[in-house]
Amino acid sequence: MSWCDKLASTPTVGLFFNKHFASSSTNLDKLTPLLDKWSNGRIDNFKLTKQDSFGIELTTDNGFNYNIGNEIISVEFAHRMRIKPISGGYPIVEVLSKPEPYTKMLIEVSNRTLEASDLVIDPKTRSLTRIGIVSTTLVNKEEAPPGICRFIEYLSLPWGNEMEGYDFQVITNLNDSTLWSDRCIHQITKSDSEDGLITLRFDWQRIFKLKKTFTSIDSLRSSLDSAQKDSIEYLEQLAVGDRFNEYIDRKET
Repeated sequence: MSWCDKLASTPTVGLFFNKHFASSSTNLDKLTPLLDKWSNGRIDNFKLTKQDSFGIELTTDNGFNYNIGNEIISVEFAHRMRIKPISGGYPIVEVLSKPEPYTKMLIEVSNRTLEASDLVIDPKTRSLTRIGIVSTTLVNKEEAPPGICRFIEYLSLPWGNEMEGYDFQVITNLNDSTLWSDRCIHQITKSDSEDGLITLRFDWQRIFKLKKTFTSIDSLRSSLDSAQKDSIEYLEQLAVGDRFNEYIDRKET
């Protein structure tokens, strides 16, 4: 089980293609099969939250946020709630989204991203340029992965005590080959509010150096499956701290 499963992390998957400036109305027409599927009789279980010349944002009632642009198709899962009135009492908060482990929800989000891509992207004219897989986690420091805790503690050394709040970003290259390079954008944030929660956002990316063509949704799925596997492996290494423990130990001695 991944630490992302234990800490209720939520995923985002993005597929980036070479730019194509189809109008948002054109892409919205292509997404009609999805919109029809999200309609339940007289009730539409989605909202068109944004539409401009080339971009569309759609949100389903069960927590999936779609972003369709001139070079990106992404799906993010975020829990959704609503205030529900009840008879003779105070309103209650109703959770509309279904909580699932990160690794299971990552598969669902990936499938939805591929489904939307299959409707919008023409393999004859488009090529894959980048894959992005994001993990977002809200956690107390006491429950954060040990590798992350040690990194935060290391950053606080110049002041001699624990930092009350912070917001920092680290972008690192992870792997470089003739076909692609991998990198991760690490965003760690903690406000000085009383809840004390830390936001961990790790944006793992695979950037293709050569033109990455695909003939079908299955070949696109193969590239995404490989990226998913490598992104989860990196997150596990990050949580344990093996990537920087040896370096920090050497500096401290």
